[in-house]
Amino acid sequence: MVSIHIIDDDDDVREVLRELFESDDYEVSTFNSAEDAHPYILRENPDLILLDIGLPGMDGLTFLEKLKNEIEDVEVIMITGQTDLRSAIRAIKLGAMDYIRKPIDADELKIQVNHAIDRRKKREQLAYLQVQSKHEFGDIVGTSKPMQKVYQFIYQVAESSKTTVMIRGETGTGKGLVARSIHYQSPRAKNPFIEVNCSAIQPNLLESELFGHEAGAFTDAKHRKKGLLELAHDGTFFLDEVGDMNLASQSKLLKVLEEKTFRRVGGTKEIKIDARIISASSQDLKQLVEEKKFRADLYYRLNVASVRLPALRERDDDILILANYFLDVFNKEFKRDIRSISPAANKLLAGHAWVGNVREIRNVMERAVLFEKGDVLSSETISLQQISQTEGAPVSLSVAINQDFQLPEEGISLEKLERNILKQALDHSKGNKTRAAALLGLSRETMKYRLKKFKLS
Repeated sequence: MVSIHIIDDDDDVREVLRELFESDDYEVSTFNSAEDAHPYILRENPDLILLDIGLPGMDGLTFLEKLKNEIEDVEVIMITGQTDLRSAIRAIKLGAMDYIRKPIDADELKIQVNHAIDRRKKREQLAYLQVQSKHEFGDIVGTSKPMQKVYQFIYQVAESSKTTVMIRGETGTGKGLVARSIHYQSPRAKNPFIEVNCSAIQPNLLESELFGHEAGAFTDAKHRKKGLLELAHDGTFFLDEVGDMNLASQSKLLKVLEEKTFRRVGGTKEIKIDARIISASSQDLKQLVEEKKFRADLYYRLNVASVRLPALRERDDDILILANYFLDVFNKEFKRDIRSISPAANKLLAGHAWVGNVREIRNVMERAVLFEKGDVLSSETISLQQISQTEGAPVSLSVAINQDFQLPEEGISLEKLERNILKQALDHSKGNKTRAAALLGLSRETMKYRLKKFKLS
């Protein structure tokens, strides 16, 4: 719900504006002075402030300058008398978005308000996107028959802008890519695609991320915060690893699906939402339903249109296509010029089990391109990355570099292995990144890149 704070010492103006915007279902708060409004603005961070220049006490221009120093992205429209244009122009220089003269033209003001709200919304969405991972796979890659079925599903379901979609598949098969492809081929393509990974957020914080919170909702909630669902309005909301969501959050998500409304944590007002919901899981949700760990009613709500992504071992025709695709990606990223993959390396790649699916082959190619010294990717560079790790068990550095180590038949998880070794290097060096890099034979910059990738410090 859009929130507007109106600050004007004229009682009639405040009430007329309140009625004008409440009729459009905005959340409106009014104040007769800057001093009264200030603590509420800091706590609630409204979408827009309508601010009279000629206020008693702290005048509007002084208050505007104060707000711009405290809240960088606040949107303000100034209200001014007809003879006060010089002050209005100064307000623009101080950061006000626009101004409107008294007596107020309701239609003109609504145009300005809609423009301000659209600008704020776009800025919030951009801020969210800027913190998302910059290492995406790009477009979906593969020509095998199993992938042709996936493409057909995307084409059919994208035609609808409302159908709820469930994507199933092992970790690393590209569920996020399929969700994005559905969004960007749908009528909602120009609107936001917002993603949350339910397994990456602590259960007690998940509801705040999804629904937002009001100031004072919990100890650290000093300001109002919009949730990701609110940012996804008119677009697509992607719930990755939805099977990891706790039962309390599942119940609230079900309400969103059924009623298209929700409340912020600590809030009382219903916020309307119009977004396509896409969910994904690497777990068997039917099994979780039987185990009473996932709500059956939510499962049926999410599972309107469903697709299963094939594991890479089920689409072996795509292995070398993917390898060459990632060779090109990382040639550009690392400014390398590796022309091709050697026949021996191709054989090694084609014969691997790929238990980590597309994500694993991406990681293998990333490392290989990084460490290859020639202009052809060799089997020796590839094989150096083939180090086994028992699921969840630590691997010593001495074992990891043992060239006689044999690859087990069941395959390996290179991503988990690398994270584990990086953590051990940090432990051995007591957090000294330079020493940790030396232990692994990496440059400081390469070490810094890898620590950032795995969110290690």
